[in-house]
Amino acid sequence: MTTVFWIAVGIVFYTFLGYGIVLFFLQKIKSVISKATDQPQAPAEWPPITLIVAAYNEAYILEEKIANTLSLDYPEDKFHCIFVTDGSTDNSPAIIQQYPRIQLMHEAERRGKIAAVDRAIEQA
Repeated sequence: MTTVFWIAVGIVFYTFLGYGIVLFFLQKIKSVISKATDQPQAPAEWPPITLIVAAYNEAYILEEKIANTLSLDYPEDKFHCIFVTDGSTDNSPAIIQQYPRIQLMHEAERRGKIAAVDRAIEQA
């Protein structure tokens, strides 16, 4: 009977503390191994990326979004940004056109966000 008691105590201990302790040590082992193998790449080796932003009547927030987008820490020659305005009735396209690093794709007819993003993907 005492054996069953100690097995039960061990299971309870493992459930509340042991599992966390095991995960802690596994994480430490993993971080030691990954530090030896993972070397950060130089920015010249980073892949080119395209950021697509769909905007419909977003003039009130576009300046802030554009500033945030242009402040990303990514090499300029590998970062392409496309803003898609689909049927906007405010001055969203005019705001975006003020920034030469951002490509604007504007269509007067509103066909929805998915159609706008699909157009940008074809262009990217």
